[in-house]
Amino acid sequence: MKKAVLALVLSITLVTPVFASAPVITESLTVDQATDAAIAASNELRNLEDTVVTNNETLEKLKDQFQTEWDYSKVLNLAVQIMQLETQNSQANNNTGLARDKLRISIMNLFASIINAQNALKLTDQSLDIQKRKLDIAKVKHSLGYISKLDYETQANSYKQRQTARETQSIAIDNAFISLNRTMGYTLTKKYNLILNLSYKPMAGDINLAGAVNSALRNDPSAVNQQGNVNVAEYKKEMYDPDVSTDTEESLKRNINQAERSMYETERGIEQKVISAYNDIKDQEIKYNNAVLELEALKLKLPLLIKKVELGKITKLELDELYYQIAQQEETIRSLAYSHEIRVLQFNNPGTL
Repeated sequence: MKKAVLALVLSITLVTPVFASAPVITESLTVDQATDAAIAASNELRNLEDTVVTNNETLEKLKDQFQTEWDYSKVLNLAVQIMQLETQNSQANNNTGLARDKLRISIMNLFASIINAQNALKLTDQSLDIQKRKLDIAKVKHSLGYISKLDYETQANSYKQRQTARETQSIAIDNAFISLNRTMGYTLTKKYNLILNLSYKPMAGDINLAGAVNSALRNDPSAVNQQGNVNVAEYKKEMYDPDVSTDTEESLKRNINQAERSMYETERGIEQKVISAYNDIKDQEIKYNNAVLELEALKLKLPLLIKKVELGKITKLELDELYYQIAQQEETIRSLAYSHEIRVLQFNNPGTL
């Protein structure tokens, strides 16, 4: 009798639990729109622009003074000051471009993290639905004496923990939107339908890593800025005159050595970042390919399970578990594609690493 009742319970359609639905988001937001807003709201960029304006004002005065000055020691000092300010302006412009590039990457990472979290929340709801249905079955099994009270309560407790975890996921999404809005200078509570158009493309197999490193060393703003510091230190040494200079020749040589050491450390750091990014990308490609193979393996099981459900050999619950595993794997693949493509963008613009 117990087996007949249990068979009946397993065959009925169980009620899907209802979870609080997220508010409907009607406003779409692209990476370009968010980046433009973040640039407009960035204090760092404003400060860099102010630095250039202030330096230009000072430069004009120094150049005017340089044209009319006839005191030898003052002329030498003015020449050094002018070069320093021109170098600082160049560095500020480099840093401005780099700050804009970094903001865009930061926005893309925020978009990806929010989309990942939103999709993970949907998967959690699928998982909760399956757990609830299993819990309903466990309740019947317990009432019929097929499982112990401890086994049932363990399952019930696991379900409650999963519900609590869902709330935590939802809060994390809210916090991520707050972070995005703050970056853009918008009202913190606004939410959007985020549009992140990134499609997976494996990196070409013939990448010249040494060439990529050398290109980064030539073009990375931090390396260019450090070279500017070396140039200024060397220029001060060239302009040294023991009769009028306030610095000693030894101290000027030390300044050059310090600037060159900083340059060396910067270059080594850039080299490491580029190589690490390359290795990350190749590692992500291996994971992506493996994830695709795992998805294909899961999908191969579908026809058999569908047939078994049609024949009544298994319940729809087992089929839905497979659908959940497939959705989970598809989300893993999409998430890997996002992280891979963002990393490729950084590899091609090493200053953002």
